[in-house]
Formats: sequence, C-alpha cells, structure tokens
Amino acid sequence: MAATAIRIVVLCLAAAMICASLRVHRPEMAMAVSLAVGVAALLLMSEALAPVVEGLQRFLELAALGDESGEIILRAAGIAIISEMGVQICSDAGETALAGRIRLATRIVMLGMAMPLVAQIADAVSSVLG
Repeated sequence: MAATAIRIVVLCLAAAMICASLRVHRPEMAMAVSLAVGVAALLLMSEALAPVVEGLQRFLELAALGDESGEIILRAAGIAIISEMGVQICSDAGETALAGRIRLATRIVMLGMAMPLVAQIADAVSSVLG
C-alpha cells in the first residue's frame, strides 16, 4: 500500500508541475490534465480500498449488522470520495460556491442514507432498555 501512495504522490506532483506551466496560456488544458490525473489517482487507490472493504465486512459480521447496513456504509463512503473529488475540482476552478453546494448535497444524501441505520440503533437500544 505504501508503494501505491508513493505512486499517487509522484503522479500528482508531476501533474501539478504540468498544470502550473499550462495554466499560464491554456487554463482549460490545465483543468483537463488535473481532472484526468484525479481520476487516475482514484483508480490507483482502488487496490488500497479492498482491505478497507474486507475490514468493514468483518466489523459488520461481528456487530451482527445485516448486509443492508454494510451496503449503506460502503455507498456512503463512495459518495464521500466522489464528492470530495468534485469539491476539489470546483475549488481548483475557482468555483467555491459550487463546491459548497456539493458538500451540502452530499451531507443531505448521506443523512438520508443513514436513517435506516439510525432506526436499527434505536430499535436495539429500545430492546435493551425496555
């Protein structure tokens, strides 16, 4: 995993240098390079996510939570990763208001997704107390 992190850092540093030189005369190309490298970095990270998913599945088994709960947590994690990339792209483009809208929308969606988990927790607490 350390090698993956090093590859991503080197890739992003090289892209940052390329983007800095492109931004002077071709800002749209700098944005395209930044976006492409961001996607490549996400793809490189995918191999590092496998142990995280396995650990989460093990945790869910130990906590006696169903497959639905695990699916919700994994979806929320995916949404968080993708939205963070969108926020960073908007910020790089100088669109901080749009980045804020992405953050807000993501929080609302994740809150909605979490409601079944909150209900499960409330049921568990209720059964223990009552």
